[in-house]
Amino acid sequence: MNDPASSVAGALVRKCRRDRVAAWLQLLPGSTFFIAFFLVPLLGLLAMSFFRLVDFEPVADFTLSNYAEVLTSSVHARLALRTVQAATIVTAIVLLISFPFAYTLNFVFRKHRQLLFFLVLVSLFGGYIVRIYAWRSILGNQGVINQGLMALSIVDEPVRELLNSMYAVGASLVNFLIPLGVLPIYAAMQNVSPGIAEAARDLGASRLRAARQIVLPLSMRGVRAAAAFVFIATLGEWVTPRLLGGTKDLLIGNRIEYYFGASLEWPAGAALAITLIVGMGVAAYAIMSLMKRLAR
Repeated sequence: MNDPASSVAGALVRKCRRDRVAAWLQLLPGSTFFIAFFLVPLLGLLAMSFFRLVDFEPVADFTLSNYAEVLTSSVHARLALRTVQAATIVTAIVLLISFPFAYTLNFVFRKHRQLLFFLVLVSLFGGYIVRIYAWRSILGNQGVINQGLMALSIVDEPVRELLNSMYAVGASLVNFLIPLGVLPIYAAMQNVSPGIAEAARDLGASRLRAARQIVLPLSMRGVRAAAAFVFIATLGEWVTPRLLGGTKDLLIGNRIEYYFGASLEWPAGAALAITLIVGMGVAAYAIMSLMKRLAR
């Protein structure tokens, strides 16, 4: 006769094996997609960054000259500085808008928060290029702002600096990235009981003070995630500067696009792209560490 304890143990072992296999099968589609469409292209980009360019053709001849050019070029340094400045300003503005919006969504309009949250999600699916051209129509010489300023006799002719400038790039990026800032903050606030803020109000704290001293520290994890998402998204941006920034206000992403497009210097573009990816990782870690320290 079989020992009952041994039978139970064997059944448990078989169940654990089946669960382990099922878990691996569930991970298989996502892992395959990640490897095929992210890891393999990234490794190809890394390999390309060490190639040498001969007669506009990448040659598999190991060299560090591409990275030397990336790290010593004054053009790259200027574009990198402008990109970091733009990303910092855009991130700050998005957070200043996203936190009050998420707070209002979660604590003020609780009855309608599902509808408002749905509208935030819907805005993510709006056409990116359509939004950019909408901003061109708003900021252009015949746009709403210029026409309004002239109708009010504030200016005599259109303000041409509104378009093809960092102001236009920043406005478009803020508009597009606000949902990316709202979602993680709102998700973090779901773990904050409304009773805590209400108790602070009952004890005499204003809504602003309750939000700053109670809700903000408790939802800081979402704020850190929002800051990292928005900052990294801005660092890699190149479409908006190309269409709204003109030829002067370009970012580092436009230089990468130039290397892979007009100049066909793929190894240099790959080296710059890898450097940017590493910079994004460092920036994300720095932002998370800084926000965590500020929350203490």
